Amino acid sequence: MRGNILKVKNEFKEVDTRTIDDRNRLTLGELMKGSKRVRLYKNDAGELLLQPVVEIPASEAWLFRNEQAMENVKAGLKDASEGKISKLNLKDL
Repeated sequence: MRGNILKVKNEFKEVDTRTIDDRNRLTLGELMKGSKRVRLYKNDAGELLLQPVVEIPASEAWLFRNEQAMENVKAGLKDASEGKISKLNLKDL
């Protein structure tokens, strides 16, 4: 276990009540639709928080750690979506 601490500032509302089966399984069904993996947190009161996560390849993780590179990518995507593109001749590089 990583031992990460998450300070939750958002409010939560009760969405359902479920029963844990004899094999200690809990089905979440539609509550987690679209999510395949979750990170689990437990506080001193025994409350659990499930945080949906998406994994990325290690070779791409640098982008999410480099704020300037991420801003450049976002700016490029915004320009492309607005049609602000030009052709580049790779031989000129």
